[in-house]
Amino acid sequence: MSERISLAIGRLFVYREVRREEGQGAVEYALAVLAVAAIIAAAMAGFTGQITNFMTKAGTKLQTYVP
Repeated sequence: MSERISLAIGRLFVYREVRREEGQGAVEYALAVLAVAAIIAAAMAGFTGQITNFMTKAGTKLQTYVP
C-alpha cells in the first residue's frame, strides 16, 4: 500500500514538473512573439514617411491604368 502511495506522489511531482515546463515554454514563446511585434512596429514607425510616399506613388501610377 505504501508503494502505491509513493508511486502516486512520485507521478504527481513528475506531472507538476512537466506542466510547469510547458507553461514556461508558452510564456517564452509569447515573449518572443511580442519582441518581434515590437521590432516590426518600431520599424514601421521609423519608415512612415517612406511608406506613405511609396503608397502615394503606387496609387497615382494605378490611376493611370484604371479608366
